[in-house]
Amino acid sequence: MKLIPISAGDFHADGGALFGVIPKVLWSKMYPSNENNFTQLTLRCLLVDTGGHKIVIETGVGNHYPEKYLQNNGVTSVTELEKSLAENGYSTEDISDVFFTHLHWDHCTGAVKNVHGKPELVFPNATMWSSKKQWEHSKISNPREKAAFHTDILNFIHDSGKLKLVENEGELFPDFEVRMFDGHTPGQMIPFIHTKKETFVYTSDLIPTTANIPLLWIAAYDLDPVMVMKEKAIFLEEVAAKNQVLFFEHDYYTECATVAKTEKGFVLKEKFKLADLI
Repeated sequence: MKLIPISAGDFHADGGALFGVIPKVLWSKMYPSNENNFTQLTLRCLLVDTGGHKIVIETGVGNHYPEKYLQNNGVTSVTELEKSLAENGYSTEDISDVFFTHLHWDHCTGAVKNVHGKPELVFPNATMWSSKKQWEHSKISNPREKAAFHTDILNFIHDSGKLKLVENEGELFPDFEVRMFDGHTPGQMIPFIHTKKETFVYTSDLIPTTANIPLLWIAAYDLDPVMVMKEKAIFLEEVAAKNQVLFFEHDYYTECATVAKTEKGFVLKEKFKLADLI
């Protein structure tokens, strides 16, 4: 099995949104921001090559959006995904599966590209995967979350016939296990990837950055913060006990980390690059 980080560019978020009720005097010591209170984030996808499957986890944002929208969100590139794949020896045609943890715009709309005003699939040979709960939720959502779902793109993915909906937790591919977490958004699927040496967990928005590891450091984007705390507590108990490796989609400064349980709660144990373990 090969695990390869794939870049889909960078973006930013307001620090208050990223850390919720945690005061800036505390979170700014753990994660920097600029003069406008924006925290630098990244769109770090992951290529999982099992031999039988070539799976891309997440796809970034794509080239659908007006320049002003991209500027407001700090998006640095809308073409980085294909470039990064090519730099690692893969073409978009090679990819057999595209896995969406959930369907917010920064996680999935890069699976489609705008070609002279018409949408096309970036990965023409790939099956795309979302949880059924998240797909159904994206259709009803709520006024607060609605802007994160870009319906036209999601409908194009669905109507392509390439989308499959996952209903249950368990092994989706060999050594590729998915579990459901509902606090951030209903039906967020988190992959647990089991290699001979380690288990890697793609954290998505369950734990966006290393600074979000402490139990109460929860983003304002989460729909149900109380549920997030419960889910995080169970999740962190396991990853700390089993020394599983967290792979961060959005942490600009840290690719991977492990977690320790202390008398003061769960804390960052060690930071490193994925290449250091593979």
